[in-house]
Amino acid sequence: MKNNKGELYLQSYPKLRKWINECQICHSKGYKPDMPKHIANPNSLAGYFIRKYFKPLEVNEMSICTQCAKFYSCKD
Repeated sequence: MKNNKGELYLQSYPKLRKWINECQICHSKGYKPDMPKHIANPNSLAGYFIRKYFKPLEVNEMSICTQCAKFYSCKD
């Protein structure tokens, strides 16, 4: 349910997608860990709502999350 609210929020404010990472393998979504506290202006609640609806998601240079990278690096 929480993820659906996050998607609805991003549909309402598509410019905020630049702060979202998506894994190319599992398609999990989360905010960029280096996202500043205030992403639009100091009075904006955009950063608050992104953090409310998404968890931080670190991805590598190929847009693969840490869990998928570990799993697929073990496979030979």
